[in-house]
Amino acid sequence: MFVEVIGTQLLPDHVDRDHVEDLLVAALGEDGEVTGAGSGSGRWHLDVEVTTGIDGFGTVLKRLATTLVDHDLGWILLRPERDQAGTMASEIF
Repeated sequence: MFVEVIGTQLLPDHVDRDHVEDLLVAALGEDGEVTGAGSGSGRWHLDVEVTTGIDGFGTVLKRLATTLVDHDLGWILLRPERDQAGTMASEIF
C-alpha cells in the first residue's frame, strides 16, 4: 500500500528531506521502501510503499508516525492511499 508523507511547512534548519527519508527507511526496515520525493508550492513529500499487506499496514503506519514524533516532526502528514486528507503523525497511535 502507498503512503504519501507530506510536509506542509519547512523543516527545521538541522533537518532536511533526505534526513526524513533516512528516518523513514530505518522505520520501515524490510516492510517497505521510499519510492519517490518531490516539492512545490511550499510543500514537500516522500512516497512510501508498504509491502506488508493490509494486515500489517496499521502497525507500519504507527511505526512511521512514532519515528516522526520522536524526532519532533509530528506535524508531518501521513496520507495512505484512498485517504484524501491525511493525518498528522502526532495523531496516529
